[in-house]
Amino acid sequence: MEYSIANDRLHLTVSSQGAELWALHRVGEEDRPLLWNGEPSVWPRRAPVCFPWCGKPEDGWYEHGGKRYEAPQHGFIRDMEHTLTDRGEDFLEFTFSWPGDDKLCPWPFTFKTRHTLSGDQVITTCTAVNEGKDPMPAQLGFHTGLRCPFTAGLTPQDYVLRFELPEAPGGGDTFALEPHVFDNDSIPLRGLKSKWIQVEEKSTGHFLRMGTEGFPYVLLWSKPGIPGYVCIEPWTGHVGPGHDLAQRPGAVLLGGGESLSRTQVITVAL
Repeated sequence: MEYSIANDRLHLTVSSQGAELWALHRVGEEDRPLLWNGEPSVWPRRAPVCFPWCGKPEDGWYEHGGKRYEAPQHGFIRDMEHTLTDRGEDFLEFTFSWPGDDKLCPWPFTFKTRHTLSGDQVITTCTAVNEGKDPMPAQLGFHTGLRCPFTAGLTPQDYVLRFELPEAPGGGDTFALEPHVFDNDSIPLRGLKSKWIQVEEKSTGHFLRMGTEGFPYVLLWSKPGIPGYVCIEPWTGHVGPGHDLAQRPGAVLLGGGESLSRTQVITVAL
């Protein structure tokens, strides 16, 4: 199912699968999408959330209590159906409940996703709660595909990634989107102090900004050639060697009833 909300500036559509951002555009500018469209031949996702882990555990599995569990890349809630549990004129809230199983994840948890429109911003808050008694290792990350180019007739080379501070790869406060910069997959940034990174149009200064404050890991990613999108990915944790989820960089252990919550903020300035 797809659900939509709008204010006087933005129109947002969200899918119940993964509670995933599905489409975004300026009101009255339906022919100018601001999120990637999930083209299957390129990248079939749009803005998945990574949980209970980010990236892929070594060899695609992890161990807990002497048992081996499958570990698909970026966790599994992005592939699950979430239930719309609350809505208003400017927000949608979804809930996913996991009972725990012996194949993917032994820890029961609930996961709430709330998408809110506020002026020129899309604010997404995700909150995971450990519903069991045993400590649960967790990482949470956002993986949103921002349109690049977002103006017809331009190419990704007509854009830069601008940082709030001079922290771009290679130095400076901008990063050129040349065709081959993602040939070797993602570019990880650790210890970032910039509060945001934005996809910025060189000729106009228009931008799509991703908030990064409070996230110890941020990744930049697209497919080789930058085929229509760039992901700016704030994560609480990162991949690491071994098969113990609790030992992965940035992992937290949630006790029974404890929660992990993070917010993604996208600002539209067009």
